[in-house]
Amino acid sequence: MIAPGTSAFYDAWAADGPEAERSAISRRFEAAFTRGARVLDVGCGKGRDVVALLEMGFDAWGVEPNDAMRARALARDPRVAGRIAAAALPGLGQPFGGGFDAVVCSAVLMHVSPEDLPGALQALVSVLRPAGRLLLALPEMRADLLADGRDPDGRQFANHRPERLESLLAGAGLALLHCEEIATSSVDTCWRTLLFER
Repeated sequence: MIAPGTSAFYDAWAADGPEAERSAISRRFEAAFTRGARVLDVGCGKGRDVVALLEMGFDAWGVEPNDAMRARALARDPRVAGRIAAAALPGLGQPFGGGFDAVVCSAVLMHVSPEDLPGALQALVSVLRPAGRLLLALPEMRADLLADGRDPDGRQFANHRPERLESLLAGAGLALLHCEEIATSSVDTCWRTLLFER
């Protein structure tokens, strides 16, 4: 269940929220995944990473809980027709039959409460094949900007430390291969990418 304030933000973002043609995490896809891999983008938003993955030669699929964002993704590029479905963490299920070589989850986990984080991570792991890879983009916002579990835009927002993710995913059989900060113009939020392998 997506919190109402979070849904309202993304309804508006779908209409006119600015975003670069390519995401920062997309620069890591070709190094992180085997060419031609079957990849699921969890929380695919307006579909830019699904399109980027397709253009790089991956068999890309996506799930997105927000109806307006999903509609924008489907209008973005005809190649994503039939490749994007409605689903949300932690109740992800097995979209498109599961069995993915890799999962991308970018700018999503901050909207998952600390209590729901273990279940959300287990849901990501459950769609991976053996030796599958999980690539996360994880923001950490200045704590003084968060109030009652919400950011200044009213979205549900929790800072999850990379060490906690590493511990929880280790318990699910995944090892951390790489962790690095992403350079952004934000002075309020630190972004990291984390790559895990099953």
